[in-house]
Amino acid sequence: MPKFQDIFFKYTDADEECRRHPELFEEAYVDINAILKNIRSPEKFMVIGPKGAGKTALSAKLSLQGANSWDIFVNSDILEQFEYQLLEKTGGGKQLGGSISVWQLLLFLRLLPVFLCDENFCSKNNRLVSFEATLKKYGFVESSSLLKIVQYTSRRGVYASFKKAFADIQGKIEDEKEYKIKDPSALLNSIKEEFKTLSPTQSSYYLLLDGLDCTLRAGRNHSSKIVDLINASRELNLYFSSLGIDAKVIILIRDDVIKILPDPNLTKRMVDNGVQLRWYDNTRAPFDTNLLEIIEKRAHLAGFDGSIKELWRSWFPKIIHGKDSLYFVLTNTRYLPRDLISFFRELQNFSKEPPFSEIDVLSALNNYSDWFHQELQDALVGFVGENIRTEISDIITDLGKNFSIQEFQEALINLGLISENQKATQIARVLFNASWVGNSWEIDGKRRYSWRHRKTNAKLSSKHRLEVHTGLWKTLNLI
Repeated sequence: MPKFQDIFFKYTDADEECRRHPELFEEAYVDINAILKNIRSPEKFMVIGPKGAGKTALSAKLSLQGANSWDIFVNSDILEQFEYQLLEKTGGGKQLGGSISVWQLLLFLRLLPVFLCDENFCSKNNRLVSFEATLKKYGFVESSSLLKIVQYTSRRGVYASFKKAFADIQGKIEDEKEYKIKDPSALLNSIKEEFKTLSPTQSSYYLLLDGLDCTLRAGRNHSSKIVDLINASRELNLYFSSLGIDAKVIILIRDDVIKILPDPNLTKRMVDNGVQLRWYDNTRAPFDTNLLEIIEKRAHLAGFDGSIKELWRSWFPKIIHGKDSLYFVLTNTRYLPRDLISFFRELQNFSKEPPFSEIDVLSALNNYSDWFHQELQDALVGFVGENIRTEISDIITDLGKNFSIQEFQEALINLGLISENQKATQIARVLFNASWVGNSWEIDGKRRYSWRHRKTNAKLSSKHRLEVHTGLWKTLNLI
């Protein structure tokens, strides 16, 4: 007889799950909106979704596919520690070519070992093998991460090494004078000319880039560099496609991050080149959503039979505080995998077997509220100043579950966080986008709500009052 404790809800980090329990991705992965197929379409290269939506889980799933397939080669890179300032030393400042050319140059070098993992590709393209050996001959480090590559290419004398490497391959003699990289576009064009001689295979080669939101921890100074990375990845992907090579750079990025990047074309990129992660797309039949399928598949992996609807009805009371139990639990989340898994983890911490009582569910939600609060705190990093981020919880506690923009502005002014001439609307918009608050109003005596996590295109209205997310009520002492 399976036990509720045997269902795996231990981790919220997909990388940790993949390392320790790959069977979750092999047997219980939910392919939301056929994303595994869609992301392989030539024009799609951005995976877009809020924090906790499963971007890293997709990366883990694709990596496992690469490990278990003979014709898919996948590598991933986490840019949490990437030193964006080195792009200018590599040639991404005012020098010819700029940051987009530098990014393409770095991405080419980073993709090189991905191609060379394919024995079939190597056997057809000895020239590329020779090219990689020549780069090593002239001192290039192994391309194990973009950070290491940019650290190396930003050094003096690297331009000469490139020139010598190309001269060696082409059988020419190059002088010994050393240069700093000052024309990355020329080096890029040289590499592209080499790739034009390659013979394509039927294999696929993917480089996944994650951790772009971490650059916000140091403010928004490098946001233009992320824009250049997106545009460079698009150009590089188009180039590979023109050669008949199924190779691409795939960028995993938060939707709230992409919306603050300084590029008017990014909205078009999101539509044309992005795949959106939307989990709760059937509010009229919540048990039929991808979100609930996650719980169902994990339960089946632990030995449970039946649909998620049958399991839920056998595990939980039908009504909690006068509302359907599923609706009651989901309103404490952002309708995201990480949130729902975290609630179930708190329920398992009681070491009880179902059926659970109303008190059990409420106790689990109380403990979940602490995690949820920290999760939303992290989501504010880089979007508001640290002085505001550290005070926002106390401000909301004082204001209560429901307040106006004007009341919020007065609270910020009283604490000296903004001046009397500043508006609180922008800060409120950040809270709205991160699901700290939604809008609420009345029509014909009925309460209406607008939440960012319920409707992707929802926008803050300063005319309506702000409603605090119910998942925060316990931690913020609002109940």
